[in-house]
Amino acid sequence: MTRFSAPAGSLALALAAAALLAGCQLPGSVLPPQQTATLPPPAAPKPPPEARGIWIVGSPALRGTIDEAAAKYDGGPDTKPRLDARGTATGFRAFCGGVGLDHPDMVASDRPISAAEYKRCRTAGITLTEYDFGPKRFVYVKDSHMMAVPGVNDFVTSWGQSGKPVSAPTAGS
Repeated sequence: MTRFSAPAGSLALALAAAALLAGCQLPGSVLPPQQTATLPPPAAPKPPPEARGIWIVGSPALRGTIDEAAAKYDGGPDTKPRLDARGTATGFRAFCGGVGLDHPDMVASDRPISAAEYKRCRTAGITLTEYDFGPKRFVYVKDSHMMAVPGVNDFVTSWGQSGKPVSAPTAGS
């Protein structure tokens, strides 16, 4: 039997090369972390035409406020208010997506609209009115939907309070 002796440095180099080729990482050879894009939350799903009514998105914290207002509202089945409560940020994302029947009429929010959300709405051509229902209770209505979408104007009028046009917020992101 014949033995070959290799210098210790050659053996260590051969092991390191084999480990790298096999896809293993050696201590101290950690790659920098990869930056990944943050995906936005999904937009609120569009209700079927027969169930659209007055489409409200936003915070589940305002379900009671919306339900109380809906109970007092004397609209027909095609103008019944419906709250898709998936959260304030998701609600603003869907609300500020555009105008027309493919987009929500209102957003129920547990905080005032942020400057970034306001900018997104304005970029989409949306002007809006804010209704303040108390601490941490706001509803924003698209001005274009007040007359164009059946029932929205009557539902808002049933609240018995006046709204204020929203101008650029100075706080928030």
